[in-house]
Amino acid sequence: MDWDELAEEQSQRYFAAWLRGLMRETPGLFLSLAGKHRPESKPVEASDPMTGAFNICSVVTFEDGFKAIVRLPILGRSRFRVEKTNDELLIMAFLTPRTAIPLPTILGTGPWEYNPYVVMTFVEGVLLSHCLRDPSVQSPSLRPDVADSDLARAYRAMAGIVLELYKLTFPRIGAVCHVPGAWKIGKRPLTLNMNELVRVGNFPPKEFSQDTFQSASDYFQELANQHFLHLQYQRNNAIKDADDCRKKYTARCLFRKITREIRTEKGPFRLYCDDLRPSNVIVTSESDFTVKGVIDWEYTYSAPVEFSYAAPWWLLLETPESWEDDLHVFLGRYRPRLAVWLAVLRACEDEKIAKGEMGEGDRLSGRMEQSLDNGVFWLCLAARRSQLFDDIYWTFLDGMFFGEFTTMDDRYKLLSEEERVRMDGFVEEKMRQKEERQLDEHMTIEEVMSL
Repeated sequence: MDWDELAEEQSQRYFAAWLRGLMRETPGLFLSLAGKHRPESKPVEASDPMTGAFNICSVVTFEDGFKAIVRLPILGRSRFRVEKTNDELLIMAFLTPRTAIPLPTILGTGPWEYNPYVVMTFVEGVLLSHCLRDPSVQSPSLRPDVADSDLARAYRAMAGIVLELYKLTFPRIGAVCHVPGAWKIGKRPLTLNMNELVRVGNFPPKEFSQDTFQSASDYFQELANQHFLHLQYQRNNAIKDADDCRKKYTARCLFRKITREIRTEKGPFRLYCDDLRPSNVIVTSESDFTVKGVIDWEYTYSAPVEFSYAAPWWLLLETPESWEDDLHVFLGRYRPRLAVWLAVLRACEDEKIAKGEMGEGDRLSGRMEQSLDNGVFWLCLAARRSQLFDDIYWTFLDGMFFGEFTTMDDRYKLLSEEERVRMDGFVEEKMRQKEERQLDEHMTIEEVMSL
């Protein structure tokens, strides 16, 4: 489903206004915030701000040569700035003593007007993605001529991180919280998709569940419900015509049916980071892929183990939204890279098993290899990526769960009586919204800034 143009324009207006205010404060703001948390030396230089997907950063250099990063979540792009920042700080504190993953050290955090900020150590090196990407295209994409040996070295760096995350287990699905003397799953999982649903889908934040989940089935049903509410609340660019609306309505009803029938164990659950990818991994140099630091831990939470079993979406460096409209064409490019990844992952697993650091039954490589054929890859990706949902559902999931497609009338028969009764009224409402070209205001500007 395409982005709501009006919602995206509003998010960009929030960002532009916030950025103008920030630029009036720089570089002094970055120097001041960094200096608060390292009083032993004076901050003397702040780099020009660097804008990422969700944050703006500046590298601050101190008089004694020490460097720190000051990071601010961007109003408009990051729609749960306080919750996102708190979740990330907690997961970094949890991971540091429990894994071999090198993370920046948090020097301090606090509020700046309506904005949370974080100051952390600066990690010298280059992004792993820069060592692999095609310089001829603007968006991240794997160099078509990259040697398998270079790819294997890069994938080995990623495999170590993936296996370290997988070894941590939890009894519930949600975000990691700290209470006196203990760590627990204490709040809802905040996901990348939730951010995007609000940012470009006009999804009302109050509709998201506040709960943790005791089973994978419960959580998959929550994600299916988010997809249905997305179609309901996005007023613009959601449907092409009445037939398209019926098809999208039916897909979401049937996906809910699939999730209700998922039978999985009640745990343990594993840590999963929605945004873990080579562009968030810093290595020594373009020739030495030793991992120096892993950054950007927002949207990390205890998740269904199926998320860990699915082959990584980032093997081509591209985000799923950048893949070809024909997903079979994407698979033609993806499978050869997956073969390299699986060989590297097996080798890493062999080493860990030989050292007694993991058991034979904890291997991910076999499960990932099966995930494209048994549907786990597509089920998890459809659940986590609202914009790709319809393409994935009709290309892979519908036939896998309901048999060969014949006509839409046959698919309508699979809906419950209540869903069939509601469909005509739902379609009429969406057609009316399509003509109106309006945007519902779900929050005041004060509420937007306080999230």
